[in-house]
Amino acid sequence: MRYLPLLAAALSFNVFAASTPDAPHIYIQGQAQITTVADNVKLSVGIVEVDKDLMAAKQKADTTMAKAIKLAKQAGVLDKDINAGQISIHRENQYNRETNKQEFVGFRVSRSLSLTLKQIDKYPQLLQNLVSGGINEINQTEFVSSRYQELQQQAQKMAIKDAKSAAEEFAIDYDVKIKGLYSASMSPMDTNAQPYMRVKMASMADTESGSFVPDAYHAGELVITASSYAIYLIK
Repeated sequence: MRYLPLLAAALSFNVFAASTPDAPHIYIQGQAQITTVADNVKLSVGIVEVDKDLMAAKQKADTTMAKAIKLAKQAGVLDKDINAGQISIHRENQYNRETNKQEFVGFRVSRSLSLTLKQIDKYPQLLQNLVSGGINEINQTEFVSSRYQELQQQAQKMAIKDAKSAAEEFAIDYDVKIKGLYSASMSPMDTNAQPYMRVKMASMADTESGSFVPDAYHAGELVITASSYAIYLIK
């Protein structure tokens, strides 16, 4: 448990309080976390084709991408959750040590596909189908919660309540009384002093969380955290 001197200097981000009050005060940190389980997966994949015939390379990439989009839709991915609009074309050269020259290898055509799969249990099979269908780049996979914004707001409210509770705890321990809130922020205040905070942060489990991904692609728990900082006047 960390304690703050009663007259610690701190700069508030509150526009109505330009500096730390001259009166006795305490600097408090509230913390909270919510554990949940991923129910969506964001997947970014791609196809790269190299051919000296530009049109042939593009045709191969387009054919593979069309197949990948079809597979995604078959897995239940909605049109609005599919983005396959990016394409890049570059000349690719390779250095020949025997001739000491750069030699033309072909045109490199790249296409990318990003999607959000909401039926997370279908992820392992979809990934296998995409690779079998010609996708040769797996760029990023991110397991997320569709309720993240809602849970983040809940965690923030919990952190504020935890800050209030920490202030009350401090007041009891030091036999002082809280006069009122001077300023508050969701990020640390500009001070060299460490804020007083409770040993155990507020926490809860999301009872509406989704299912885990089976087998080799187990998503695990997601932890959503929030903090609240406040300066209280005391007497």
